[in-house]
Amino acid sequence: MFTIESSRELLKNAKVFFDCSDPDDDPMESQMLNLNDAFYWACSDGEHVADKELARVAELFWTYGYAGIMYWVIVEKRGKESVEFVDVNRKIEFVKNEEAIRKEEPSSSKRAYLKRQYTIGVCE
Repeated sequence: MFTIESSRELLKNAKVFFDCSDPDDDPMESQMLNLNDAFYWACSDGEHVADKELARVAELFWTYGYAGIMYWVIVEKRGKESVEFVDVNRKIEFVKNEEAIRKEEPSSSKRAYLKRQYTIGVCE
């Protein structure tokens, strides 16, 4: 669905990367997701997206918005399951559940008729 160029353009236009408008900026930083305060209070954070990963990040962003980016960083990239913020954990859990359903049934037409349910953010 997404090429490297279309992915880069989508994510750049959505302003999810750090602003690297200075021509002298490091090119690697031009694909650095801005995650400041996304997972922890007063946290300066970012995650570089290699060209080969751009299509996956763009797909998740297109499908789930910023929640897709948080899911990609925490679960797929960093291999963790949770962060400090409860609401962010709920978003990550939602994307994780939806991605499991998408993997089970790739066809959106057939997926619309699947009878699946799950609960997000259950307090124990």
